[in-house]
Amino acid sequence: MAKARTQSKHSRAARRAASPSLDLDKSLANLPRPEDTPKPRESILADRANAGVTKKQSKAKPKSRAQRLRQQKGLERAEAVMDQHEIKLTKSNNRAKAVKNRRADWSDLNGKAAKFAALAEADNGDDDAMVDVPAASSKPKARSAQVTQSPVVDEHAPVDEDEEIT
Repeated sequence: MAKARTQSKHSRAARRAASPSLDLDKSLANLPRPEDTPKPRESILADRANAGVTKKQSKAKPKSRAQRLRQQKGLERAEAVMDQHEIKLTKSNNRAKAVKNRRADWSDLNGKAAKFAALAEADNGDDDAMVDVPAASSKPKARSAQVTQSPVVDEHAPVDEDEEIT
């Protein structure tokens, strides 16, 4: 029979046996919480970061005439672009308003159609019945165009092989 080895402290079995959750000391749960400690002072290293020898900073030189003109030209161009952008925004807002107005017109038109249907129903049933019909709007009415479609061909024309170009 082989000799039994002693268990290594880093072995898997030793780690499983030494699980802290199994041997939890219950007296620690009853102790009061530690009091808030005052904030520690700022790091000592923060002062040292700015200390020491530093490279001499050069003073800002005045811009040359060409640089000034280039900057001025860029600022003027930026203003022009902003103006164009504002014009585009106002046009876009106007288009959005027109779309909303058309949507309102459709809802009015649908309401009128329902009223006319009720009027036609009332005409069929009783000649004395009066139904409120709103006055016609001042906008011209669009005419619907009839669209004719050509019928779909079931069979295609046969291919003439003499006309094929290869």
